[in-house]
Amino acid sequence: MLEFNATLIAQMFNFVILLIFLRFVAYKPIAKLLKDRQDFIANNVATAEEERKQAQELREQYLADMQKAREEAQAIIAQAAKVGEIQAQEIIAAAKEESNRVKDNALKEIEREKEKAVRELRDQVTVLSVAVAGKIIGQTITPEIQHDMVQQFIREAGDLPC
Repeated sequence: MLEFNATLIAQMFNFVILLIFLRFVAYKPIAKLLKDRQDFIANNVATAEEERKQAQELREQYLADMQKAREEAQAIIAQAAKVGEIQAQEIIAAAKEESNRVKDNALKEIEREKEKAVRELRDQVTVLSVAVAGKIIGQTITPEIQHDMVQQFIREAGDLPC
């Protein structure tokens, strides 16, 4: 049969006491340490996921802001081009108006000078005509006769196209 040795029973008893001692003394702190580490890792994973979501939201907000800024820049450029086109048209219209005004003034001045030249020419022709007529007739023309002749010549010369 089996022989039971007292040391064997004592060793078993010591082993059971060691297990109970370890259960109360070492197992709880080790289990708590493992539980704390597991909670710490889970908390870090949750924090990292939250930060990733925040980073994604910030990225989306940044992209939306960039798109809005691009659209505003395009609108400003379009507005500036439109204003530039309007100003160019206004400048062209003002230049055309000024050109027409200068042209009209020049035409009026030319007409005045033409009329002045025609008057001077008539006066000269009248004087020459009276002198020639006086020589042809051979008599002295009185101022009254000269005046009548000038008036008649002016009427006749006025009908001529110039």
